[in-house]
Amino acid sequence: MKEYLDRYMLRDLTQTATFTRIQDMTPEEKTQFEEERKQAEKRRNPYGLKFGQVSEEEIIKGAIESGVAVFLHGPSSEGKSARVKQIDPDCVIIYLRNATPESLNGKSVYNQATGEMIDVKPSWLKKLEEKCEKEPDKFHIVFLDEITNALPSIQGIAFNIVLDREVNGIWKLPDNARIVAAGNDMKDSLAANQLAEPLFNRFAHVYIKTTTESWLKWASENNIHPAIYSYIAYKKGETLRSKYDGEKPNADPRKWEMASKMLYATGSPEMLRALVGEDITREFVQFCNQQVITLDDVINENYTQRDIQALNTAERYATTMGLSQVDDNNLEKVRGFVTGLGAEFGAIFDALWTHGDESKLERLAEAKLAETSEGGIRR
Repeated sequence: MKEYLDRYMLRDLTQTATFTRIQDMTPEEKTQFEEERKQAEKRRNPYGLKFGQVSEEEIIKGAIESGVAVFLHGPSSEGKSARVKQIDPDCVIIYLRNATPESLNGKSVYNQATGEMIDVKPSWLKKLEEKCEKEPDKFHIVFLDEITNALPSIQGIAFNIVLDREVNGIWKLPDNARIVAAGNDMKDSLAANQLAEPLFNRFAHVYIKTTTESWLKWASENNIHPAIYSYIAYKKGETLRSKYDGEKPNADPRKWEMASKMLYATGSPEMLRALVGEDITREFVQFCNQQVITLDDVINENYTQRDIQALNTAERYATTMGLSQVDDNNLEKVRGFVTGLGAEFGAIFDALWTHGDESKLERLAEAKLAETSEGGIRR
């Protein structure tokens, strides 16, 4: 082994190589270099695939684009319906828990004039066909919600729709129609039924779990009250959910959406105890009573240096959370203010504002470049 290593490995390690800078190459050498680089890249990735992590939303969109039916799993309030509506806001929703064979398959009506039975399409199919015909270049979703809460007989009808893309053995779904289903697993709901194996195997399965980051991203795009957004961000998601005991209200992502509506309508944080419970409401009220500089204050420059100096660390954190909801147009101004609170607050702001979104990351890079070119942070 030593002889082999000395004879061959040492030679490979000690052999010299000649490097040429690209700018020093002749046109012919540059062409050859680019061709060799492309060939090397192709050998490393012979199938031309894209590698890296993908989000739940990306999997859902990928299944829809591929024409593969997709099933969204998860407990109540995890935002399964919201994810579908983000992709197709006007999707056709069928609540299978309350569905009947006629509402799914249509019905037969006796024609007295001809003495024949006439098959009538279900209303959801008529609506889907109208949408698909009106926008033939766009995918339109038929959303089979609460499929695990449906009776086995209704699941059987749904199976035919998913398997054959056909309704009642008569009407085919439009080519640009896509199927998405959602339901609770048996461990998440006492009302859930086991999904039949043949039906289960016809779906791509996505298991939904709302993270703090994904909820904050959604909240920033859906007008959730800034006080609630700031509070959830400040608590790092600890109060996004609380345990359900069947006796008192508990917090969950859907409840916070409801709380936002109530807070906008009444302006009274105390009312939230009817939705998220007394303990969380008490803490939320304390948070709202902190001294902060709001987004409107920063944009309109309605503050002084004394106001900034009066903020303690907790209040600076709370201020940063609220300012992270700024829009693109005011990014530089608000980010400059936050960075002035301290470098750590600037880093928190950047992470909250971008939420890992590529377009926002690019926008943030532009803002940083502008600051550098102007010789520092604009105050």
